[in-house]
Amino acid sequence: MLKDIKKSKSGKFFCGKSCQTKWRNEFFSGEKHYFWKGGEYTYRNNLIKADVERICKRCGNDDVRVLDAHHIDKDRQNSNIENLVWLCKNCHHLLHNYC
Repeated sequence: MLKDIKKSKSGKFFCGKSCQTKWRNEFFSGEKHYFWKGGEYTYRNNLIKADVERICKRCGNDDVRVLDAHHIDKDRQNSNIENLVWLCKNCHHLLHNYC
């Protein structure tokens, strides 16, 4: 076990991959993650954390695989929950390109 800790890049020893993943997700999230971009792209997570029903506000599609977060005022800097809605990819495209 001691030799396993010495081989570890983190200096930690975990009982399994799932425990390591839980630790890594907590320790390297948000500002600590090397892909962090100042919170500019967290609007999708804002909708998820606020438990907003995952359904397209235009057509009612509830397939979570195709839902995008949309800024109502089209200002990507304004990620207040009141400015965000779920739209399916089709409605999102139509809204930005044809409305």
